[in-house]
Amino acid sequence: MEPLEQWYVLSGYVRFHQWLGFQPYRLASGRVSPFAALTLVQFLGVLVNLALIIYRRRCILYHCEAIGMVVDFIKLLTIGLSILVMYVELFRTRDNICGCWQLLYKAHQTLQRYGMVDQRRLTRVMRLYWWFVLGSLLYFVVNESYLYLCAEQMQTKRFYYILNIKLQQIIYPAILLDSYLRMTRAALEHHVGLLQCSEKLGSMRYMEFLAGKLNALKALYSDLFQASVALNEAYGRTYLIIYCKNYIHILSNSYWVVFWLLNNQRHHAARIISRLICRIILLGATFYINSCAMKSAQNLRHRLHTMNLGIQIKCRALFTRIESFLQQTQFESIQLTAGDFFDLNFSPILTIIFSVGAYISIFIQQAINQIDELKCNDYEKQC
Repeated sequence: MEPLEQWYVLSGYVRFHQWLGFQPYRLASGRVSPFAALTLVQFLGVLVNLALIIYRRRCILYHCEAIGMVVDFIKLLTIGLSILVMYVELFRTRDNICGCWQLLYKAHQTLQRYGMVDQRRLTRVMRLYWWFVLGSLLYFVVNESYLYLCAEQMQTKRFYYILNIKLQQIIYPAILLDSYLRMTRAALEHHVGLLQCSEKLGSMRYMEFLAGKLNALKALYSDLFQASVALNEAYGRTYLIIYCKNYIHILSNSYWVVFWLLNNQRHHAARIISRLICRIILLGATFYINSCAMKSAQNLRHRLHTMNLGIQIKCRALFTRIESFLQQTQFESIQLTAGDFFDLNFSPILTIIFSVGAYISIFIQQAINQIDELKCNDYEKQC
């Protein structure tokens, strides 16, 4: 493996997603590795999986020979084209992905050079991420086994799982971006503490020395900003597609949950609720992580605004560098977006909540009116 892929923060992540076929190239150079052959194997695996299911049941979604085979062909074609588009997009954005990881690695080295890397935080973040990934995979395996063996629904959900694993892949850079922004703010707090001590001691020379150290923090922030730009260009459209797909599925699942509950079919409703909860958790985790990264950047900018003005007046060099740093944070504002359509904060989640609430309330109101009409018709027939 290349030096970037041997980085302990990235090594397990790279191996895991390369063997899944989600990253068939080297991060340091962008050169396609032998994992391109594995990508082809993954694609053929989907076709074999679908062929076995069709052979077993002769239909994937419906049990009607007249409609089912047409729907099966359309679904098969859709899955094949979707995976093809996913891999084309993967190779199209590889330069941005490689650039993002190289900048994050550079930021890590800068913080390590000054002894400001929080190893405990990094270890905790990595552990939580892998628990999240393994827990999701375990849920997928158990759910698929139940549907295939117990419920006798011989239909594939592989594309649904691929999208969720893809979502888990693209949130990891945002997690590290948030961690390094927090470490940058901690380094700034450390410098502010030293500046306050030097002010009490009256050491102007030491204050000027510390003012020069702010240039390293400026360069570090610039690297993190460039990493966020590369992250937006690499994964912005993917976030948008996943959000739209989950938005439609959440509305659809909410409809069927209410429908089956109104018809006293709790078993059907419970199965759909499990999918609904899974989608909401994954989507909520995605927006929470990206919101934390943007909030960390805002906290860093706010800390620069609240620095002691008395210290800045005493040291002209310090005042100049802080003003320059503030201007840099204003021009290089870290915003994580979904294809430049909206920011990845909690506003899209609120949109889903209000839409689902309005949708369900309208549906329940119409269902109650229909039930009342049926009762009236039955009463008139009896009369």
